[in-house]
Amino acid sequence: MVCISLSMISILKNDLYEIRNACKAKNITFNIRNMKYILSKFFLSLIFRINQIEESLIAKGYRNDKIV
Repeated sequence: MVCISLSMISILKNDLYEIRNACKAKNITFNIRNMKYILSKFFLSLIFRINQIEESLIAKGYRNDKIV
């Protein structure tokens, strides 16, 4: 799990660069007023990635039956 967490840092950094480039293409600047738009896209991307990792781990048989 630590390896997955560490590898996610570079993936999320790339996602943030993609969002920044998309905002530049749409002529949206990085400021406080536009942070809601930028962070919402970032967190949606993050949730999507987490869901993909969860599904792949379940498919590989890494299943945690203990629900906390």
